[in-house]
Amino acid sequence: MDKVNSIVQIEDFFESFTVRALGLDPRAKQNQNRVRIGWPAKGAPAWKQGADVAFLLIDYADDQYTRQIDVTYSEANNKDNANRTVSYTRVLRVNWIFYGPNSFGDADIVRAGLFLPQATMDLAAVNMALITDVAMPIRTPELFAGQWWDRTSFQARFNEKVTRQSEVPYLQSANVQIVRE
Repeated sequence: MDKVNSIVQIEDFFESFTVRALGLDPRAKQNQNRVRIGWPAKGAPAWKQGADVAFLLIDYADDQYTRQIDVTYSEANNKDNANRTVSYTRVLRVNWIFYGPNSFGDADIVRAGLFLPQATMDLAAVNMALITDVAMPIRTPELFAGQWWDRTSFQARFNEKVTRQSEVPYLQSANVQIVRE
């Protein structure tokens, strides 16, 4: 059985993690737009200046570990095939961008939450692990429509263990010829 998370599953995981880290109730109507994946379709910034909003942008990062691929074979349940297991590591880059008067505090809370034992267990349950070199959040106010908006961001990287399995047929025969010169 394959063990690989889709980008949507990864986004859902980190959205849920961020909501919990901030101590928000995901069912409360006022919190439903507090943590968002991606960017507003109707243009920036699409929320009021004093509102606390978090955005998640998740992508894959090139890394020396992503280039190592392990292929193993084992006996299958039938005599005609073998099991092939391909396993490797994907590196995810998660960017948190916080807006609002509490942007720095929110970023700091989420960053610290990554190091809690529960976060480690939650990540392990979806075959991921934090790369523990997480830089401090950076406060970078943003000028929009002649007003300065509070903004803070930080990035963390994660290893994801991917396993893909398939069956391959055994070699049943070979044609061997001996040629004398």
